[in-house]
Amino acid sequence: MKTVTIVGVDEVDLERGYVSWISSVARALLKARIGDTVALHTPTGVQQIDIVDVRYPH
Repeated sequence: MKTVTIVGVDEVDLERGYVSWISSVARALLKARIGDTVALHTPTGVQQIDIVDVRYPH
């Protein structure tokens, strides 16, 4: 399991799992809800991502 945090473009830190809100990963996840499976199109093919939790940190 991997945790991704969607942040502003000036806060990106891939080692910590922080991705920009304009990245393809974030755009695929923005409207996802718990239980959804999201298709992420990458250069190596389509990757299926299962949404198991959504949190809104302070």
